[in-house]
Amino acid sequence: MGPKVFETAAVCSDPARHDVSLAHKAGADMGEELQKADEYLQKHRILELFNDLCASLCFHKPGDVRGFLLQELQLREREGASAGNFEDAEIKAVFNLADLMQMGVISEVQARKALLSLANSQKQKEDVEAIELPPEIDETIFLQKAKDALQFR
Repeated sequence: MGPKVFETAAVCSDPARHDVSLAHKAGADMGEELQKADEYLQKHRILELFNDLCASLCFHKPGDVRGFLLQELQLREREGASAGNFEDAEIKAVFNLADLMQMGVISEVQARKALLSLANSQKQKEDVEAIELPPEIDETIFLQKAKDALQFR
């Protein structure tokens, strides 16, 4: 029994082990700080905002990037994060992709999948999932539902 007590005392008094335990504790603190930062980013949807802004930049390709970003942020402040970036022709193209048989109508399931493909934020996805759709949807109704659910400009 005596030698084990000395071994334990030696381990606890070993300076190298003390440094390792401090580094481990610092790593745990750093992990906790990273977790807090990640929670903050998720809570305020910062990564989603940056993704939306980058998508809007790529879509519009403005000459004055800073001015454009300022306008986009002001728009989001007024209208929320759900303003869309697609034009009518692009929405109609998505409808036509869903209407593979070229019947002029698609089912509610096809329409919802097509609308989800246009959603570029979590809020838009939630709005698409919540929107009421008729069993069959033509291009005109699809265009209107896209504008309603996704709040396209």
